[in-house]
Amino acid sequence: MTGRSNDRKRFGGRRLLVAASYVVSLAAVAALVSGAAFGLFSSTATSSSSSFTAGTVTQSNDLTGACTVSDMLPDASETTCTLGVTYTGDNPAYLGLDVLIETQAGSGGTKLYKPSDSSHDLQVEITSTSPSVTYTLPLTSTTCPGGAPAGSTCYELDNELVSTTPFTTTSSQVVFTTTLSLPTTSTTGYQGGAAQIILTAHATQSGNNAQSGCTAGQTCTSVSWN
Repeated sequence: MTGRSNDRKRFGGRRLLVAASYVVSLAAVAALVSGAAFGLFSSTATSSSSSFTAGTVTQSNDLTGACTVSDMLPDASETTCTLGVTYTGDNPAYLGLDVLIETQAGSGGTKLYKPSDSSHDLQVEITSTSPSVTYTLPLTSTTCPGGAPAGSTCYELDNELVSTTPFTTTSSQVVFTTTLSLPTTSTTGYQGGAAQIILTAHATQSGNNAQSGCTAGQTCTSVSWN
């Protein structure tokens, strides 16, 4: 889903860094894309009727795990959130993942997620099982969506391929895990900083839409994600 759905679920909690706060939210949106079966018939005899039924590319989502954490300190303790996505379409499809990080400064004056200071800022890792993939994090700031908190700087990377093999209803379950920590080297400037991490999983038919040269966990531009 390259777009942002109105029913996106956000889960967030307040984290305390020294005497301040930190927020994380994780969301999933399911996209619907129709794939159609096409045929060409010809005959010198009297033709019979032919029928065509559009297939489906659908998915459901289930958010689990500890997504509310308090007293987050620079001690390298890890916190995880998980997002389960089940593909339920009747046509093979590629799954993509969009990663959006919105971040704000607190009393310390430094925004919690700061790629240019990767040894001291919020440490983020996004992985999945079935398939086992580590996803690329966005490092370049971009325009924030309308719902971002005031004072946000946003980083976004879209259409990261989940698997080079299309998903079917027999290989449908993917669990995405976001792992978060604040390193012991974090400075007082990060006090009160906040971040929201939003994952958007989406599907598109693989028929007549073959990926070429893409790597799982990285943006794939050869697939038309609609």
